Amino acid sequence: MTSTMDTQRLHFHPDYLDAVRAGSKTTTVRFRDPVETGPVEMVFELDDEVVLAGVVTQVRSLRVAELTDADALADGFRDLAELRDKLRFHYPDIAPTDDISVVHFQLTH
Repeated sequence: MTSTMDTQRLHFHPDYLDAVRAGSKTTTVRFRDPVETGPVEMVFELDDEVVLAGVVTQVRSLRVAELTDADALADGFRDLAELRDKLRFHYPDIAPTDDISVVHFQLTH
């Protein structure tokens, strides 16, 4: 039996809430933010905190330069250029040679 103390929390920008709920965003790219497979609470910081229950199904480690259009689409973006722009917004000091994690998740409703 898993207690809530075992459940990791993954924080998201509130702009991504609708895409996660709709299932059009099923991954998130993380930089210097270790994530493991297993139960997760996806936290969206709005006026009132919104928490969605889910599970991290896979974590892929790669470099920023190795991201693909498929990664961008799974992350809810139009293309790789848009994903890279958002990564620079969230992580201003990120470089193409930096190691990142592509975190695959699904809601558990």
